[in-house]
Amino acid sequence: MYRIGLTGGIASGKSTVANMLRRLGAAVIDCDVIAHDVVAAGSEGARLVAASFGAAAVGADGAMDRDYMGDLVFSDKTAKKRLEVLLYPLIFKRIDEALEHLAKTGESVAFLDMPLLYEVKYNACVDEVWLVYVPPAVQLKRLQERNGYTKEEALARIHSQMAMDEKKRLSPVVIDNSGSGEETEKQVWEQWRSLQSRV
Repeated sequence: MYRIGLTGGIASGKSTVANMLRRLGAAVIDCDVIAHDVVAAGSEGARLVAASFGAAAVGADGAMDRDYMGDLVFSDKTAKKRLEVLLYPLIFKRIDEALEHLAKTGESVAFLDMPLLYEVKYNACVDEVWLVYVPPAVQLKRLQERNGYTKEEALARIHSQMAMDEKKRLSPVVIDNSGSGEETEKQVWEQWRSLQSRV
C-alpha cells in the first residue's frame, strides 16, 4: 500500500485539505485523533503520563490534561522530550494497526494526516509527502484569529514546529492554501489526479 504523509504547520489548513481528499475517496488516517485516543481516560498513555508528571497531568475525567501538559512542554524542552518518549511508541503502534486495517480492506493508497511528520522523522516511513503550505505571516494571522492568541502566544506555538519554509523545501508536493478555498481545491484535485496515474 502506497503511504503519503499529509502535513503542514499549525493553522495552515491541513484538516481542510484532508477533508477534500476524503471527498475524493481517499483513505485518511487522522493521527491527531490517535494521539488523543492514547491518552484518553483509562488508557495506558494516561497512566504513564500521571506516573511521570504527577496527578496534576491528568484531569478529573481520567484523561491527560492537555492544557496543563501543553503549557508545560511549550516552556520546558526536557519535559517535551519525556512526554514524547512515553507517547510516541503508543501512537506509532496505533498508526501501524490502522494501516494494516486499510491494507486488509484493499486500499491501495493511504494518507497519514500528521502535523509533526518531519519533526518526528516519520517522513522516512512514507512513500511521499504532501505539504499544506501558507506563508509564515498568513500562518500567524490565521492562528491568532482562530485561537484568540496574542502574537507572542501564537509565535511560541509556531516556533515549536519546524519552519514552514523548511518543510516546503523538503516536500515534493506542495498545496498552497494561502488563497481561496476554490484555489486550494483545484490544486488538491490536480495532485489527486496525478497520483491516480502514478499509483
